[in-house]
Amino acid sequence: MLEFKLVDVAEIPYFYQERSCGMEPEEVNAAMSGAFQAVWDFLQESGVTTTGKALTVYQSIDPERMTFRSGFSVEAEAEASAEGPTRYATTPAGQVLHFRHTGPYSKLRDSYGQMMAHVEKEGIRIGAPTWEVYLNDPTKTPEDELLTDVFVSLA
Repeated sequence: MLEFKLVDVAEIPYFYQERSCGMEPEEVNAAMSGAFQAVWDFLQESGVTTTGKALTVYQSIDPERMTFRSGFSVEAEAEASAEGPTRYATTPAGQVLHFRHTGPYSKLRDSYGQMMAHVEKEGIRIGAPTWEVYLNDPTKTPEDELLTDVFVSLA
């Protein structure tokens, strides 16, 4: 059972590459993986170090397509190092709705469905963006043990 909480968060500075794709899980996975790899390669080449968070910030989602930014958290001072398709941004600070998903990324849709039922029941108005912070490495962690913190802006 998921626990939904209203929490205050600080902004997270991050480097990202933006992608747009269809809604099929395989297409989303390929687009996100490509963005993460491209940003990781940029960090390695530029000498900028990550502060340890991999994240995806959803810019827009509709039934057919989504646009998102995937990348890694950095120190705010790294902003000047961004170049080319690798950009710098921050997640919003302030009060958000938070929940932690445990398990495969392919099941995140189910958790979002539970969240939508919760916000409707509680009368919570959500906005954009929504972002996910991936707490462990999917190449080293069994799928059923993956942890994802989800943050949803309020309207």
